[in-house]
Order: sequence, then C-alpha cells, then structure tokens
Amino acid sequence: MSIKTRPVLRAATIVALLMCCIHAQDRVLAADATADKADKPAMKRVTGIGAVFIRAKDPAKLRAWYKAHLGIDIQAWGGTAFRWVDAAGTPANGTTAWAISNGSDFAPSNASFMINYRVADLRALLKALREEGCEVLEKVDESKYGKFGWVMDPEGNKVELWQPPKGK
Repeated sequence: MSIKTRPVLRAATIVALLMCCIHAQDRVLAADATADKADKPAMKRVTGIGAVFIRAKDPAKLRAWYKAHLGIDIQAWGGTAFRWVDAAGTPANGTTAWAISNGSDFAPSNASFMINYRVADLRALLKALREEGCEVLEKVDESKYGKFGWVMDPEGNKVELWQPPKGK
C-alpha cells in the first residue's frame, strides 16, 4: 500500500464508523418512537367510505341518467345504499350511500361532490383535527343514523365524518 493511500483509507474508515454510529442512533430513536406509540395506541381515524354525494344542476335529470345508463336503483330520497359484501359475495355489515342533490348542504364548499367517511370515534377525531389546526365546523348532528361532523380540506372541500350507530 502506498503512503498516499493511507490517509484516504483512514478518512474512509472514520466516515464509515461515523455512518455506523449515526445509523445506530437512528435505530435507537426509531425504537424509542415505536415504544412511545406502543404505550399510546393510535386513534382510528377513517375506517371506510360511508357515502358519496354529487351536486347537480338538475338532480332529477342526473338521477334518471344514472338509473337508465348505469342501472343504479335510485330511491325516492335521491340515492341508493350499496350493501357491502365480502370477496365471496356474502353480505357484510355496512352500506355506502350514494346520492344526487342540489348540493345545498355542501356549503361552505363549492365542490361538485362531498365524501362521507366512516369513523370510529367522531368526537375524538374532531378534537384531534382541531388540535392539528384543521378547519373543523362547529356543528355536530346526532340522530338514529349516527353522529355527523365536518372538516374542510385545504382545497376548500367539505368532508363529512360519520360515526355509525353501534352495530352498523
């Protein structure tokens, strides 16, 4: 080995040792973060899609189009409930609603749609979203259909959050 390569090898060895120390420290920090998460279980947030709402200029005409061309069984209330099934086609506990309206309940959003997401614990999620700086609307509705709350996404879309009644 030449005298000129020794400093290069020494420098490379030092860099390699430093990199190993940094990676070991990262693993310790990651393990500590995992341990913290294990102490505090993560809150379930969205668990599925509960509904899709479509804004229409002429709701009756659009409903008729979806019924005639896509075979969607539109009910008197303006939409349908798609029943959930598993991979084998066996009915599962849940539905996803789909509806067309004039969109008046989308306000303050001007979007042409609104998604309703199923959540496990609406009040806890709304609290967490507020703490994270999200624009959470103050109104919370409770009925036999469950609990409903709303948050605005960064693009100004109103997002509906729905905690179904127990067993649904």
